[in-house]
Amino acid sequence: MPVQVSYPGVYIQEVSSGSRTITGVSTSVALFVGMADEGPMDKPVRTFSYTEFERTFGVTNSSGELHDQVKQFFLNGGSTCWIIRIASGAYPAKVELSNEGGTEVLELSAKGSGSFGNSLRVHVDYDTPTPEATFNMTVERMGFDSGGSLTVVASESHKNLSMNPNSSKYAVAVLNQQSALVNAAPIDPQAAQEAYSLWGVFEEVSETPANLVAALGGNPGSFMISVDGSPFRKVTLPAVPTFGQIVTEINNALIGTGRSVTVEHAAFDTDIHVYRIISTGTGGLIQFAPADTNDICVSMQMGFANHGIDVGGYAHMRPAPNGLFGRVRADDYNELEANLDDLLGLTASSITQIDLHDSLSSDPLDITLSGGPHANFGAAQATLESIRDEINAAEGLPWSAKVIGLRLVLLPEFGGDDADHNAYVTTTGGAGLHDAYFWATGTGNVHRYNLGGFGTDRGDFQNGSQQGLNGSIPDTQAHYVPAWETASREIDIYNMMILPRSYGEDENVRQGRWGVASVAAKNARAILIVDPPSAWESSKDVTDNIANLRIGVATDHAALYWPPIRVSNGATLKTIDPAGAMAGVMARTDASRGVWKAPAGLEANLLGVRGVQNAMSDADNGVINPQAVNAIRVFPNGIVSWGARTMVGFDNSGNDDYKYLPIRRLALYIEESLYRGLKWAVFEPNDAPLWRQLRATAGAFMNNLFRLGAFAGEKSSDAYFVKVDRETTTQNDVNLGIVNVVIGFAPLKPAEFVVITLQQKAGEVQI
Repeated sequence: MPVQVSYPGVYIQEVSSGSRTITGVSTSVALFVGMADEGPMDKPVRTFSYTEFERTFGVTNSSGELHDQVKQFFLNGGSTCWIIRIASGAYPAKVELSNEGGTEVLELSAKGSGSFGNSLRVHVDYDTPTPEATFNMTVERMGFDSGGSLTVVASESHKNLSMNPNSSKYAVAVLNQQSALVNAAPIDPQAAQEAYSLWGVFEEVSETPANLVAALGGNPGSFMISVDGSPFRKVTLPAVPTFGQIVTEINNALIGTGRSVTVEHAAFDTDIHVYRIISTGTGGLIQFAPADTNDICVSMQMGFANHGIDVGGYAHMRPAPNGLFGRVRADDYNELEANLDDLLGLTASSITQIDLHDSLSSDPLDITLSGGPHANFGAAQATLESIRDEINAAEGLPWSAKVIGLRLVLLPEFGGDDADHNAYVTTTGGAGLHDAYFWATGTGNVHRYNLGGFGTDRGDFQNGSQQGLNGSIPDTQAHYVPAWETASREIDIYNMMILPRSYGEDENVRQGRWGVASVAAKNARAILIVDPPSAWESSKDVTDNIANLRIGVATDHAALYWPPIRVSNGATLKTIDPAGAMAGVMARTDASRGVWKAPAGLEANLLGVRGVQNAMSDADNGVINPQAVNAIRVFPNGIVSWGARTMVGFDNSGNDDYKYLPIRRLALYIEESLYRGLKWAVFEPNDAPLWRQLRATAGAFMNNLFRLGAFAGEKSSDAYFVKVDRETTTQNDVNLGIVNVVIGFAPLKPAEFVVITLQQKAGEVQI
């Protein structure tokens, strides 16, 4: 656009050169559609190596040849492929986890359908910096080692998860985005509760904060506080604070954060009085940190690190921890009062024996408690730690104990995943701790949750289990067609389509699929590599039945190879279809010679192949080649591709333009490259300047191919032409918004037959 001048002076403007470049597209990306035992369903997954493929779709496949075909593709030179896993009636393994109150809160499902999900195990614990708000989850996949023993073959750990949907560590989002093994979904999300924190030094007081006054000693006291994820703010209390002043100073510090609190005097009995800060919002967490001066966090037990109790508003939505857990259930304040009342009142003589009732019928364990009655939360925790130490020191006791916050958790060191959900605890002495809220009936839980497991008969905290299923043989219309439609929407480009065999599939059903598949490949500017029917056992079988196989197939976009190949299967060999290996050979040939070179000949050897199902003679080859069935033959230098025709290239087919595979693939390469490289011309003014640019852009692309040896002819004018002018684009075309670009090329046809004429030279007679 001309520059708009307004003042006297020099103006500068930049003008486009009008030069455009067409970049050639890939020619060797393969698409595999078939069955597997694991991995995402009905979703394209790109992979760059067989190792990467195994990480996503597993190391074994009982459903079909997908693994073998992909392996052969990479072994023979392939570098990029897409995988779409399909099946009929496949389901992921699932389990529903309950919270400590027995309400289902979280559904876990395997990342992908299949029986592999039945081997997934999950362990939940609350051993986090905020044990009354967050939790940890370990997900393991079980398998057998070389000795046949069950072992963990994959494991991942997710720390400090929350059930708060607004948290950056929201369990559902973290597992769905970061886990390679499971997905998560909330079950009937419950409303958030008030977040609160208990703190203070126990004191016999009524309505005045005497313990706080005593702790301050006539001096101001400070601490840092965060409410529901707000930035930490400093709070400084006066030397003799009232309840009202405590509330006012905290809320003044929180101005601008959108959060506020209330403060209560919390009495558990006539002798135990502490403070309870409650968030006026819901769902978050109140947290404390030391202040830089006059800090009172330690002296007033503020925060979990200092033995305070910080309860998140979504703590009640967490799945219950695994193992046998006795706990102060802080997510229910009414139970908290009862729990703490029991725990804090324990003395050294309150409990003299603990009996773990489990499947091994262990004997009662004599214990000695420390301290009591307790002057603070820390001393109460020490009581639990003394029980822990007694259990861990006992010889032959098949349990290990751990204190997490105000919970005592025991994990069995025997049995399987379900050990020992029937276990419970009784105590002997002046206090029956097991009769109170602390160790209530039903607190026994399985050692690890089991996806696809056994449901409610394996503990009180996992339900709704569903076994994972691999599914059965997919149907063409119900599964393959949607897969191809998905590929057209979600895959940028693929050049070769392979449909690996499903074990047990009816051969007639499979044969009827090639026609629909070839149309999908044609629409994607790709070729379909057709596998031969398993019933073909001789060259006569091939020639007798090939005409029937062609029916309904877009034969100019398909290629057929015979016989099947044999590959290693441990100490033995197994027979598989050749499509994956041939896709790899095509990719290797494209990289070394170009797409215009036939993927056949002595250099087109099949790597990783140990033999063929049916050995072939020259005579056998001579009857199948005219039928456009490409041979795979055994020669002294190896097993090689010995044919380069499309399925339309049979003799007297009436279609010689795309008789040969390299010509078809070169044409597809040119078409796709021009299709993408000339999109800039859409909506440009349709006149001579545009036509010149189109000629220059397309001509440069074609000339580059000519220089690389892609076309026949000694001169560029013999090899290709690009025409766009008044002859190709009439005024009527212009009026209709059409510009016609006509491009022609002289293809290189493979030397399929090398004829040697041998003549003896007779001695000349001198006259």
